[in-house]
Amino acid sequence: MKHEKRRYFFTGLLIVLPILITVYLFVTLFLFFDNILGRYIAHLTIASFGYRIPGLGLLVFLFLIFLTGFFATNFIGRKFLLYVESLWSGFPVIKKIYPAIKQITKFLFGQNIQGHIQKVVLVEFPRKGTYALGFVTNHSDKAISAKAGRDLLNVLIPHVPSPWSGMLILVPVEEVVFLDITIEEAIKIIVSGGVLNPKDFIDASLPGGPAS
Repeated sequence: MKHEKRRYFFTGLLIVLPILITVYLFVTLFLFFDNILGRYIAHLTIASFGYRIPGLGLLVFLFLIFLTGFFATNFIGRKFLLYVESLWSGFPVIKKIYPAIKQITKFLFGQNIQGHIQKVVLVEFPRKGTYALGFVTNHSDKAISAKAGRDLLNVLIPHVPSPWSGMLILVPVEEVVFLDITIEEAIKIIVSGGVLNPKDFIDASLPGGPAS
């Protein structure tokens, strides 16, 4: 009986906990982005209608992002944004921080420019005979590859459970093993500490699988 109660509890926990965490993250992100402009828009809606409209700040924020993207895709807008960016990067402190944040943003959300960018790979690390999951972020600088006498790739070896931080290593192309798994699947493996494998993602989505 005691064993059954324990099994019921952990079964319920496996079902309820992911839902609660998902809802918590969704609400937290919603409030964060809604509050960026919502705090200012709220003054207008309260003055006009007598109450605040939840989500309006998020909608305006998303619209501004879309509008900026649309503006940046034409020649005049691109030139203007480059000019603003050059002015913005002229400030002593900002010029140290902004370029790094821009590169990280491009890495996380940018589209792949070449076929090898942001691929999931295996590399022998930290020693021969042991392997680590990694993300190819780019070809290494030509000058660096020339000094090494080999074509090198920049590979990010992620930390557990934070896949977007870790150690950068430069690996010869011929020593990199490219994997047929998506970046999302690799992230799940890393976040779970290896508890989940690609097959587990398929099984969990099927009737009768681990998640059911």
